[in-house]
Amino acid sequence: MTLALAVPAYMQTKADIAAADSYFSDFKALSATEQPADTAWQSLRHAYTAYTDVLRNAAAGSDEWSRAKISLKEVFPQLRRAAYHYASLNNPERVLNFAADYVDLSLLPGMRDDRLQETLGYPVLAHLAATNIYNRGDYQRAIRYFQAYLSSGDVSKREMAFEGLSRSYFELRNYDNAIYIASQGSEAYPQNWNMVVIGVESCLKTGNEKRMETFLDKAIAMRPDHTTLIEYKGKMYERTDRPEKAAKIFAGLHKANPQSLDYACHYGFNLYNAAIATHTRIAESGDTTGMALANAYLTAAVPVLQEILDSSPYAINVAHALAQCHNLTGDAEGLRKANEALTALRAQEVTASTPLQPESDYMPTLNFTPVQTETLAATKAGQSDVDINIPITDIQRPNTYVVIIGNENYKYFSDVAYAKRDGATFAEYCQKVLGIPKDNIRERYDATLSEIREPLRYLEEKTRMNPDKLDIIFYYAGHGVPDVSRGTAHLLPTDASGTDFESCFELEQLYARLDDMPTKSVTVFLDACFSGATRGNEMLFAERFVEYEVEDVVAKGNTVVFSATAGNQTAMAYDDQQHGFFTYYLLKHLQQSKGAISLGELGDALLRDVDNKAYDKKNKHQTPTVNASPTLGDSWRSRTLLD
Repeated sequence: MTLALAVPAYMQTKADIAAADSYFSDFKALSATEQPADTAWQSLRHAYTAYTDVLRNAAAGSDEWSRAKISLKEVFPQLRRAAYHYASLNNPERVLNFAADYVDLSLLPGMRDDRLQETLGYPVLAHLAATNIYNRGDYQRAIRYFQAYLSSGDVSKREMAFEGLSRSYFELRNYDNAIYIASQGSEAYPQNWNMVVIGVESCLKTGNEKRMETFLDKAIAMRPDHTTLIEYKGKMYERTDRPEKAAKIFAGLHKANPQSLDYACHYGFNLYNAAIATHTRIAESGDTTGMALANAYLTAAVPVLQEILDSSPYAINVAHALAQCHNLTGDAEGLRKANEALTALRAQEVTASTPLQPESDYMPTLNFTPVQTETLAATKAGQSDVDINIPITDIQRPNTYVVIIGNENYKYFSDVAYAKRDGATFAEYCQKVLGIPKDNIRERYDATLSEIREPLRYLEEKTRMNPDKLDIIFYYAGHGVPDVSRGTAHLLPTDASGTDFESCFELEQLYARLDDMPTKSVTVFLDACFSGATRGNEMLFAERFVEYEVEDVVAKGNTVVFSATAGNQTAMAYDDQQHGFFTYYLLKHLQQSKGAISLGELGDALLRDVDNKAYDKKNKHQTPTVNASPTLGDSWRSRTLLD
């Protein structure tokens, strides 16, 4: 039996310094030529590693520690030389290795007082290391190099570094640091949209309303027509009990989107709540000077609440708020009619003694199921027959989660006609027909890349918390774009250029992320094409006059994908119905079947109806396709969205 004897620390340190000296001597000998071979640079890296081990392990101020420090100061410029050498050979992996070593050396505890960050060329390599490591998704490590760059004092890439650092913190869910850095960065660079978005998203995650208001003001100043941001601001006012300000926000949104039940509810309830808040203040203070304002709010709320109740006659709290408006303004006839509605809903009538309380969120009664008629009412002007008479079922699907992206207004490209309407109506079908709770549906309109990724991160966390229990639906209407050089397909965010594919969302990456989630099922609907054409039959890129056919991406795991087109076809608009052809017939079959249609039947029906109608209206073929994971076999065909 042999006993292993521990090597004393001082002996190990001496061995390490000797090994480091040997490697460094080899490097010096091998690098005497004008173009040193790989062996020389590897000897340098071995020397760097050995010397840094000595610096970490030896006692500060010892002979070995001092020798290592002196040698590392000689090694330092050689690491930069190595990085540039491999850059000339177009070897990004080696460039990154030496650039990272170069920065790491400057950050060693024993080297920080030597002001190596002030060396010429340091900022370039620090930023190079940061961006390359960030692009690999190693956000924790990237933070170190972004910070090193910013500490150098260089300003040439400072804006990019702030953006990368704030995004790294966000990706790591360190939202407080993301808010802090995004705040600093947006102060220094007030036109940087991405940092403002990071700030907004981080505030949403943490509920930091104070910072949220600042970021939203900046964002809306940059993009005054950005509906989602304006909606965020309105909801922020709601959360912070400022219904007067919220009402002004939702007044504009309701006017611009008169078909949106959600906006109407927010507008009506905030008018009502502003009146209730004013009445409450009057009751508490005895000062009646605000009574005229309260009555003005109530008068404005009445037609909005009545509009909501006309389209959704089973909303108890809408009927209650409407009755209270009539009660407070002394409209006896209006109060009588509103109380009749409350009685029909088996709810308590409003009287003079009914306590005042604010209302929020559309809330249908669960006391009975409304009777559905098979005959559709006449379509209003500018309204599709799938936008009205949406069936309301008694199905409840609390374990189904939905992401809806409706990208209509693009910064660099033509708009996608009706994409927002496509998404909003699909959301209504998810709630009313499929029984999916509103809180389970994430809607993003005119979404940037980060706004597409954010709800996916939510799904990833939700499925991790509930493995193999959740069903996922992903819906996208908007531009798709091909990367012609690689034959790959991408979803196009509204602020992307379409030529920088890092700012786009690759379809294969979408499928991979969905596949990695531990789900019961995933169903994807894509009302987009990837040929380079648009709904308006134009080309995305003026210099391209042909429609490209990208490589098919195979679905995996539990995923079934319904796509609007095949090959190099165009996903077109059904102008008569103000929807995409694909989405119109998707909604039509959900309407007719009340959701009880198998995925196989749905796929067959979409292929038949979309292609026929597109050829009738546009004289072009549009043949939807179904891409099911091979592991599912044919079992997906009998599945429904209600299972």
